[in-house]
Amino acid sequence: MIYTFRLNFIFFLLFFSNLEAQKSLTQKDWFESGEKFLKKKNFEFATSQFYMAEKYGSDTIIKKKARKKIDSILPLAQKNIINELKGDWKLKELNYNPYPGKFPEYIRITDNEVVFYKVGSNNDEIKLRTEQIRFLPYDSLKYDFSARRIIFSNSEVWTFWVSRKKRQKKLYPKIYKDSIGNSKILLDERGIIIDKKERKKALQKEIYTYYTKK
Repeated sequence: MIYTFRLNFIFFLLFFSNLEAQKSLTQKDWFESGEKFLKKKNFEFATSQFYMAEKYGSDTIIKKKARKKIDSILPLAQKNIINELKGDWKLKELNYNPYPGKFPEYIRITDNEVVFYKVGSNNDEIKLRTEQIRFLPYDSLKYDFSARRIIFSNSEVWTFWVSRKKRQKKLYPKIYKDSIGNSKILLDERGIIIDKKERKKALQKEIYTYYTKK
């Protein structure tokens, strides 16, 4: 069964479990992990590791070094993210939509814009919404961080991911926060299905809204 919860409640639960996870990794470990991903030019993941090094731990020297790394590589990470997302995408499956009407028939992502549109009866393109790409500013004081969060003009915060499954690229849009700051999360309980065959069958199904290349 799939449920929706207020994100602040989920964060409350995750906060304490995350604190337990922190005990196994030191501030130095996070920083060194960031350095390893940086050498591999995985700027996005390196940024997330440096974020952990800045947020957790008491060594102010490491904190300053981590912040300097983030300021340097975050623009590179977000440039790579845009390149990954660029193109015209058509809605394939509307599986989870807690915000009715928010996910359009088509999404176009360019270097600077996210365009929602539909195709009319004469095969003409009808723009429904155009948003400039503005990434949410980095803030080490926030509970969590993602380099992918884009803030729209009405204060909605969206994230977009591309995943390749069965030789097909899929774009997964998500509304991280609505215009008044609330958010919902999907709790996927398929993994605890007792029957192995039923669990495998359930896990093969898509439960998130996704798009494919037009």
